[in-house]
Amino acid sequence: MESAPRVIDAVLRLKAVFLEIPGTRLTPADAARLSGLDASLCQLVLLTLEDAHFLKRGHDGLYMRRTLDSPDS
Repeated sequence: MESAPRVIDAVLRLKAVFLEIPGTRLTPADAARLSGLDASLCQLVLLTLEDAHFLKRGHDGLYMRRTLDSPDS
């Protein structure tokens, strides 16, 4: 099962982008570019991280890291 390590790597790479740049707000395209992931895998990981309450998506469609003081935390 080669896909499981690929997905785990993708999650870790995308989380690292948001952890390394505090306060960053990214479009899905920017997140894909900065993480080096293809657009479809990046979108899947963004949604997964949103479901896991690591990220939240603003009304403008930008993704940002969810913090304890974030509205809707």
